[in-house]
Amino acid sequence: MRARRPPRPGSDWRSATGRDRGQTTIDFAVGATLFLLTVAFVFTFVPVMFQPFATSQSDPLVADRAANRLATDVLGDPAEPYVLNETCTTAFFAATAPPPGCPDPTDGSLGDHPNPMLGVPDDTNLNVTLVDPGGTVEGSVGDSRAGASDVITAQRRVLYRGESYELYVRVW
Repeated sequence: MRARRPPRPGSDWRSATGRDRGQTTIDFAVGATLFLLTVAFVFTFVPVMFQPFATSQSDPLVADRAANRLATDVLGDPAEPYVLNETCTTAFFAATAPPPGCPDPTDGSLGDHPNPMLGVPDDTNLNVTLVDPGGTVEGSVGDSRAGASDVITAQRRVLYRGESYELYVRVW
């Protein structure tokens, strides 16, 4: 291995190959831009990657599942989906045990909350409301929505007492 001597004063300051060694302004600009884009990407997308693990079950799937279960199975006959049985619906909104002939997936342990009947965990807030064509609330059961934020609503149009009613299931 040969030792290199420093260039002599007055000589050309180029390397042994004759090319300049140094960073140009364009190299610096490209490097700084790539760095800033990488930092922006991390701050933009990393929080979104962890969001599914931070949310509770108050999502549209729980509300849709509960609304479908009520409109097709619990409040009526599965052979006639979206047609509510008046006796079963009245007992449901009165928070009493379903009378004979009505589906009872909880074996009489409904209590005053619809979560067990709909298969929704106890820590999930749920409200079921039936509204007549004029906008009057026919019945409501479940948690109060007062002060609730991030409420997910599933709506089903059902036939009740020969008229078209709206069944709302709210989850938060």
